[in-house]
Amino acid sequence: MNPGSFFTITHLLRSKVGLMGRQQKEEQSECIMMKSTKTPTPILPNFEDCEWTPSVAHLFRRHFFLQTPMYFLRWLYAVFYSLYLLFVLKAPTDADMVWAVENTSLCMLIRPASNGRSDEYEITVDDCKLRATGGFQLNNMSMRYKKGEDGVKILHFTRNGEEISDMSQIFSFWFFYGTLSSHAKCHLFSNSLVRHIVDRDLKTLQESTYTSIPLHYGLLHSPISPLQSDGNVSSFLAVGVVGTRESVMKESKNMSAWEGHQSGRRWDLLGQESLLYKLFRSRRALQGVMKRHGVDQKLLEPLFNHIVVHSMDHHGAYKSSHLRFSLHPWDTGCTTYQAFNTNMFRVMLVRPNLNPLALNTLRSINKPFYQDLYRELKNIDPDVAEMATASVMY
Repeated sequence: MNPGSFFTITHLLRSKVGLMGRQQKEEQSECIMMKSTKTPTPILPNFEDCEWTPSVAHLFRRHFFLQTPMYFLRWLYAVFYSLYLLFVLKAPTDADMVWAVENTSLCMLIRPASNGRSDEYEITVDDCKLRATGGFQLNNMSMRYKKGEDGVKILHFTRNGEEISDMSQIFSFWFFYGTLSSHAKCHLFSNSLVRHIVDRDLKTLQESTYTSIPLHYGLLHSPISPLQSDGNVSSFLAVGVVGTRESVMKESKNMSAWEGHQSGRRWDLLGQESLLYKLFRSRRALQGVMKRHGVDQKLLEPLFNHIVVHSMDHHGAYKSSHLRFSLHPWDTGCTTYQAFNTNMFRVMLVRPNLNPLALNTLRSINKPFYQDLYRELKNIDPDVAEMATASVMY
């Protein structure tokens, strides 16, 4: 087991983004050459590379006709379902909080407690770039918790140096950070990966081109984008989050919290049935499938995030849909409308939203590569294997 090679977004970002100043002239020359020779685009972590270009026009058409209508239909369903949820929501407990952290991509940040206690764990986030409406900014937060025979207990939670004890507010902060920072990172390589597959006409991976680029264009530039920006109207539809577009763009490439989580990492820290260990096993399985089908191993990390991490993160996040909390982490309470807004966002954007006529799940794609990967993932986590898509589609 070689954890040092697992989930290497940090390494890729530091080598390909952190050195941009030194490589600027080389990349400018490369871009000029690409325009003249049609050399396939490199796979770089760029969430914003989602503009329409002729080579991906067919993907925009597909998204417009097949995927976009589902969001309008889902909105009508979400209104009534979210109203129903108001009657069954419950306040989050310590156990709910820890479950949400351990079963989403946030599990990557969990470390053994610095005090040496084997039954305690902690997470620390520094230098966060996220900003919320109303001028609020999240700079740092930390949490330590204990798991034992007596159950799960949050020992302390601090935000911007201030200790917070209200569990609904604590949950709001982790949902805010997990959605707009941790989850955004598994989208980072999708745009350039899609362009790479299209440019090289990699038929084995064709289904992994649907429909990430137009999806990201809608998330960033559409007037109904859930992110807060000028001209944004999503709040009137009750599906808007409170994070600003600009801060999400900055935070998506901010790997300060992830540094040090590769070398010497224990992927069985939380047990071999944990999401943390399942991610390790899934990456290893994907690597084997790629070898068997002749897919370039250089695509391992982008495909891993594009297919596996993204699906697993959505699956874990939606399991907390029975909890009552506000999307704005600085709210000290949760009004009925705020709970409704949270429900709408989770139904619209956290719960998988696929056209039944074009699911693009691994299970539904009758091609050897995807069927092989589906079988491998089913051995690791049947629930995730059933919902995993070949690309970032929602």
